[in-house]
Amino acid sequence: MKKRNGFFSFSIVTVALLALSLSLTAASLAWKHFQMARTYEETVRLTYLAESALHEGWDQLCRHPDDFLQGRPIPVPQAEGLASQGEQLSVRCRYQPAGAVAGGFLKAQAAVPDSAVQQTCGLRFEVRADEQGRPVLHRCQYVN
Repeated sequence: MKKRNGFFSFSIVTVALLALSLSLTAASLAWKHFQMARTYEETVRLTYLAESALHEGWDQLCRHPDDFLQGRPIPVPQAEGLASQGEQLSVRCRYQPAGAVAGGFLKAQAAVPDSAVQQTCGLRFEVRADEQGRPVLHRCQYVN
């Protein structure tokens, strides 16, 4: 009778340890899934912010191309108003007047330094002079 009671106790302890390890594994997987969902949400938000900043930067660039093609920083106050605390937005314009076709690249970047998540998007464009000699932007192409 004692052998059966010992084996029965051993079986109960083994089943309990298996159940405990399964529940810990399930909790760990649920936590990882939650973190992935949070990172995905952050990525989607940063994509939206970067595209909003790019749109606002493109409007600024089309209105005053002379200023920004010379390398002046492009302000995007409306997009910065959408950003939460800790999120960083930047819009940069690179322009190369030399070459077969003068052109440039407008790049917007949104980042959260704490989580090392960042999203970028950009526009390629060509620059031609109008009748008065002012630069006019042509052939805009979205780059993600």
